Amino acid sequence: MIIDSSYLFDLMAEDPAAFSKGAELVEKGEMQWLPTPVVAEAYYCVGTVRSDTTEQAVRNRLLGYPRIDVDEEIARKAGELLAAADDHVGGDAGVGPNDAYIAAMADVLDDAVLTDNVEDFEALGVPVETY
Repeated sequence: MIIDSSYLFDLMAEDPAAFSKGAELVEKGEMQWLPTPVVAEAYYCVGTVRSDTTEQAVRNRLLGYPRIDVDEEIARKAGELLAAADDHVGGDAGVGPNDAYIAAMADVLDDAVLTDNVEDFEALGVPVETY
């Protein structure tokens, strides 16, 4: 399972549905991968003045997940998925590049994205799982 920032933020907010989904995945032995773009989004959240989340809280939440880095294959696939989504709507699909990287990781690893942001990932054509 590829973790999106929406899931990570919901875990940090102690959302019962997110916590239950995480427990289910652990019980099933499902690997939960943390994309490096999600790491960037988490630290963006900490860095903004609108957040009361501490860097330590984010660092502690991120510790338990193995990372997936953006490499050339992921970057190429992200570009392809984003272009296809834009072409599908005849312009800007409104999907950001970080979501394209995360979707590319799901595509390359043949896995689903665990998210509450279903629309963007469906627009990118990757399997989505929610909670």
